[in-house]
Amino acid sequence: MGRYCRVIIATACLLFLQPVATAAEPPQPWWPSPWGAQDQLGALNRLGPDKVLQAAQLITEGKIYDMAHVFEEEMPLFELTPQHRKYTLTVPGAPSWGPMGDNRLIWNEDYIAGHLTQDGTQFDSLSHMATVVGDPKNLSDIRYYNGLSHAEIGTGRGFSKLGVEQVTPIFTRGLLIDIAGYKGRIMECGEEISVADIQAAMKRQGIEATALQPGDAFFYYTGWGSLWNTDNEEFNRCAPGLSVAAGDWLVEQKVVLVGSDNWAVEAIPGPDPKLFAPNHQK
Repeated sequence: MGRYCRVIIATACLLFLQPVATAAEPPQPWWPSPWGAQDQLGALNRLGPDKVLQAAQLITEGKIYDMAHVFEEEMPLFELTPQHRKYTLTVPGAPSWGPMGDNRLIWNEDYIAGHLTQDGTQFDSLSHMATVVGDPKNLSDIRYYNGLSHAEIGTGRGFSKLGVEQVTPIFTRGLLIDIAGYKGRIMECGEEISVADIQAAMKRQGIEATALQPGDAFFYYTGWGSLWNTDNEEFNRCAPGLSVAAGDWLVEQKVVLVGSDNWAVEAIPGPDPKLFAPNHQK
């Protein structure tokens, strides 16, 4: 992934392969998937043996870079909604169980209270986001990837389809684009990244605009991650990110996922007050 890979990724999102509608244009059916009406993988179908071999051939030093934040109580917790999220991890002061057996084995257990989604370093499954195509109170009018409705797959104990357990191991070529480096500063609250920004940042790093290939993973650095645990309130308040056009461009490049150093893959708040997080629908 090049020399710019020392970045903390806060969000990674699988591509949804869905057009973005506006208030004037109701959502049009985006199903069936190019990979069939029963598919649950989405863009991950682009990962095959050839792509794995291509990625493996890029390895020269064997270094491993940790692109995740530590999951801890002090981390920024998503607060755009009226319900402030909580996360508490407790390990009992005394051993949880034991001693067991003649060998006198004891062990400790962890107890978690609070939200596990949208907090910390996160990865969105295809059941994370949906679009209302009719009546928002009708679960059959809430549609996910491949047109699956909430009425079909949503339960009080999770989803029967499109869950994160469907995600296959991802071993592919990745490009990390330093947008903050290109701009010479941390990006601003709600600032959008255009297609021109991406291409100019790629050129600055010596990467051809045509270098992004089907099946690649695309990561971008905004500098927003520097606020993590230094100014959690500001980190949560908003985010810079991709414009709608930049999101469309990445879909056209047929990448398998997009990752960022903030909690969203688009600018929030965006320039159009009628749209919220439209790139999550791609």
